[in-house]
Amino acid sequence: MQMVWLCVHIVGAIIAFVLLFSVLDKKDSEYKSRLLMAVSCAIVVLVSKCLFIMATEVREMLVLGKIEYLGKMFANFFALTFILRYYKVHWSRKILGVLLGINIIMISIIMTCDYHSLYYSSIEWAKNTNGCYLVLVKAPLYNFNMAFMLFELLLYLFACFKYANKQGKVEAKGVQALLIGAGLAPFIMLFLYLVGLTGGFDTAPLGVLMSVFFLVVAVNKYGLFDLVKNAKEVVVESMNEGIIVANNRMQFLYANPSACKLFPDMKRGEGMVDASEIQAIYEQSGTVVELEGESYEIRSSEIMDGTSVRGYMISIVDITDVMMQAKMMKELKEKAEHAALVKSAFLANMSHEIRTPMNAILGMAEMALHGNLGEEEQEYIEQIKTASISLLTIINDILDFSKVESGKMEIVEADYDIHTMINDLSHIVSGKVKDKNLELKIEVNPLIPRGLRGDEIRLKQVLINLVNNAVKFTEKGSITLSVDYEKTQEGILLKVMVADTGIGIRQEDLERIFNAFEQSDTFRNRKKEGSGLGLAISRQLLTLMGGSIQVESAYQEGSKFSFEVPQQVVDETPCGLMLEEKKKSGRKEEYGNFKAPNAKILIVDDNLVNLRVAAGLMKPFEMQITKARSGQEAIELLKKEQYHIIFMDHMMPEMDGVEATHIIRAMDGEYYKNVPIIALTANAINGAKEMFLKEGLNDFIAKPISIRELSEKILDWLPFELLEET
Repeated sequence: MQMVWLCVHIVGAIIAFVLLFSVLDKKDSEYKSRLLMAVSCAIVVLVSKCLFIMATEVREMLVLGKIEYLGKMFANFFALTFILRYYKVHWSRKILGVLLGINIIMISIIMTCDYHSLYYSSIEWAKNTNGCYLVLVKAPLYNFNMAFMLFELLLYLFACFKYANKQGKVEAKGVQALLIGAGLAPFIMLFLYLVGLTGGFDTAPLGVLMSVFFLVVAVNKYGLFDLVKNAKEVVVESMNEGIIVANNRMQFLYANPSACKLFPDMKRGEGMVDASEIQAIYEQSGTVVELEGESYEIRSSEIMDGTSVRGYMISIVDITDVMMQAKMMKELKEKAEHAALVKSAFLANMSHEIRTPMNAILGMAEMALHGNLGEEEQEYIEQIKTASISLLTIINDILDFSKVESGKMEIVEADYDIHTMINDLSHIVSGKVKDKNLELKIEVNPLIPRGLRGDEIRLKQVLINLVNNAVKFTEKGSITLSVDYEKTQEGILLKVMVADTGIGIRQEDLERIFNAFEQSDTFRNRKKEGSGLGLAISRQLLTLMGGSIQVESAYQEGSKFSFEVPQQVVDETPCGLMLEEKKKSGRKEEYGNFKAPNAKILIVDDNLVNLRVAAGLMKPFEMQITKARSGQEAIELLKKEQYHIIFMDHMMPEMDGVEATHIIRAMDGEYYKNVPIIALTANAINGAKEMFLKEGLNDFIAKPISIRELSEKILDWLPFELLEET
């Protein structure tokens, strides 16, 4: 009988070695290493059992018995991890850690069993006709260990039955049955031995033998690894995209034909490609390389197993066509950007070049009107002033429209007072309204929050465009400006309506009026001034601010333009409950009825005409005025004299106004840090004021200089004690 058991276990060991080499021959997979460990443990069990049967010395038997246990204990654990990985199931690391810990503790106890009585209460040997043999009396920990081994096998079977449905393909069913048999055989053999149905023979190694047999069939006949192989051949092998796979040590595992074509060294296969070569390709992730005259993008990614890296995949994608298109798009983009840059520079230059002479024309006209002119001469000057303002309006419309069309128009939000904005609007348009004997009605909801945040400059521009249009096309009757609001989650929705009793618009022309350079009923309106851009600009500005505009009109009866635009609220105080505030405490609201003979003013401008205009416009205030033709000259004057206000031109040769301001602010003394410096500039672009404030200036006046705005700035910044009533 002894010889029969020996032969059985020798055959089992041979089968186990066949299985080991069969698995080693397969391509790597995420569960190959687990299976190799389980098979290695089975070999340990079967080989040690063979040697145990042939042993004649008691000490030799004891050592071989311990080695056999080493294989038994860890075979079950590695079989469990193998099946979990095969079914792509992730159990908690704590659970697996506990199982492994119990195995390690138990094997430690077994390895030292001849020094204590925890596992065997006694270890003795006896002799019979066949020689010596061990007499082992089992202790409680022996029973615990056997139960634990059965428990691990039950966990293996539980995983097989629970997760087998994840492998849905018909060809995997045979493999699943064999995997279940591989766990069921050792469980049954061990159980039969423990309950005493084997006549004292340890049948556990026989169960291991049967398990190995099932795995051999699964690997070699039913293709345990074939699903991976088939997927690779069908999908990866036929891809135009090159694929390279390496393990977590950057050792080469696989390259598809496309990758081998690009990197011929990959054809040498596993073990022949140096890890540094894979590393070099992997590190080029995200870059474009030239291979065989074509452009390829390297894309690298980690192959993760939960939170650990199992390997790396490199894909090489042919992007030759994409690169050609990208190159063409880049060239077109660069041309467009260059054209936009040239256009933007042209617009900025045109704005400066046009506003500079217009400042001279309007300034001189304003100064002449304050002189002793005859009635006829005064009328001539008034017409020059009116025509200049109209020309400036048209030019501004064209420049603004060009900015919007080129995407250079920006919306710059800031806090503003709606009460003040409406008052300013009233002052601006009141002259034109009175000239045509029209009535201007302003209806404002008194509950509108006074403090709002938005682009006040562009909002005021839209309002002026709409009111000026209403005045232009209305010969009798009235212009009504209505301002209301609606609360929103973000703030308010400002609702504005401008209605007139003018000539109206035909229904078929309602949409055309928002087109650039177009007016409705061109023949009837041919004598009306304007560029035909006001409404087009207004609609685009409102769109940029998140708003919209609508129009209703009855021909020969009048028109009604209305728009809505969202605004944030910064001061909830209702504007109708606030008294009209003066600009500063104790100062008059009316402009022009003050003088300041003791005030010292420095005007800095490289243009002699602009100097004369600025000085002339300030003449009625009787201030002491000093002129400087450059930033450097202004700095030298400031070293000798202190001025109450400095009006600084922006664009000057050698040293511009911003640079001169930086030098003044850096000079020693509190005066230089606090003296009011007000920018004078022909570059009246949106956001200019914010830029000047950031650079250390205190305020901003756009050219052409308005006498009203100039008066306002002087009142704002001149010390109160220097003001005298006239």
